[in-house]
Amino acid sequence: MIAWLRHGQSTWNAAGRFQGHTPYPPLTALGVEQAQAAAEQARGFGIEHLVSSPAVRARQTAMIVGRALDLPVHLDPRLVEQGYLEPLDLVARRTADALAAVPAGARLLVVSHGDVIALALAQATGEPPRLPDNGELQVAP
Repeated sequence: MIAWLRHGQSTWNAAGRFQGHTPYPPLTALGVEQAQAAAEQARGFGIEHLVSSPAVRARQTAMIVGRALDLPVHLDPRLVEQGYLEPLDLVARRTADALAAVPAGARLLVVSHGDVIALALAQATGEPPRLPDNGELQVAP
């Protein structure tokens, strides 16, 4: 099982700014609350492995969840958001490569970005990409 979690609201999300590969916009107070709520929700999934984009907003979200689940956070740069002018097929390829590196059969929680999550879910389900809401856990079949 793979559960997906979009990072909580960042300062740039709140300002309506494109973040892309910009690593440093941190979570807002609301983003921290969203991460805490997601951590509570994640307790019921039996998560065994936690991996995250290294972007500060995702890493902060994952650290909050990791503390709640008593799991270490593994950072993977292949899970970063789409960069400016980066083709979507490259984002999809690097996301698939990151998932292939996870222990087979592990109950996995991935903390990443809306575009990465939408592409991974589209690939898993055959549905068109759909951006998840902040803090919404998405489970791929």
